[in-house]
Amino acid sequence: MSRMINRRTVLASAGLTSLAAVLAACSGGTNAAGNKLDSIKNAGKIRIGMEGTFRPFGYHDNSGQLVGFEKEIGDLIARDLGVSAEYIETPWDSLIAGVDSDRYDIAINNIAPTEERKQQYDFSVPYAYSQARVAVQDSSSLRNVNEISGHSTAQSETSNFRQIMEQRGANVITVAGFDEAIEQVLSGRAEMTANDFVTFKAYEQEHPDAKIRLLDGEVGEGVNAAVLIAKNQQALKDAIDESLRKNLQNGEIKAIYEKYVGADLSPKNS
Repeated sequence: MSRMINRRTVLASAGLTSLAAVLAACSGGTNAAGNKLDSIKNAGKIRIGMEGTFRPFGYHDNSGQLVGFEKEIGDLIARDLGVSAEYIETPWDSLIAGVDSDRYDIAINNIAPTEERKQQYDFSVPYAYSQARVAVQDSSSLRNVNEISGHSTAQSETSNFRQIMEQRGANVITVAGFDEAIEQVLSGRAEMTANDFVTFKAYEQEHPDAKIRLLDGEVGEGVNAAVLIAKNQQALKDAIDESLRKNLQNGEIKAIYEKYVGADLSPKNS
């Protein structure tokens, strides 16, 4: 609604402009800079975009309940804001766009705050850190990440791992997400796929007989994950940063990592 109002006010009189500004502020949309936090508190909930199929970040357990360490971090943020958390599950390739369309208020899904993304969105302080690795079939002749160039890799369209592999000279096969990427490798349609070490570790725990292994070496620098927020929502960003810093310092987030991963993924500087 606020976007429609803003377009109309371009040609409106000063009086109509003032009225539109009031209406936009009340709507709590992303164009109402600084008011998203108020909108969340008034609604009594924060809407969080998440894939919901990404173990151990956010996924459904055997009972169908949404669980995962990012889900629990989202719960901590909601608790500290004094609201409930509503999770809206969306495929990766349209996940970030859901913040633009106001389908949800923030996105939490192992999203790296790359320079390209920071031109369009704001990010919280990092809450997790992991190394980027590459998986191949057990039978692959490839042994080291230095051999990537000229070989095929299955990656999501908007993933930062796609960019890393392209820079390494790999030929990218576009897939919808991690599960499809692994299937491409296991079926031989792709020779490899890159993702973070935590994702591969969780997959191996769930599929101990899967015929995959990790290449020696790492690709790119370690990857930070942060909460993605629409631009010009400083009050919301500050509140989320305060929550993350507090729970990183008091050990609550570390305990969540130990529960799901068996290792502390806390970033060194937050």
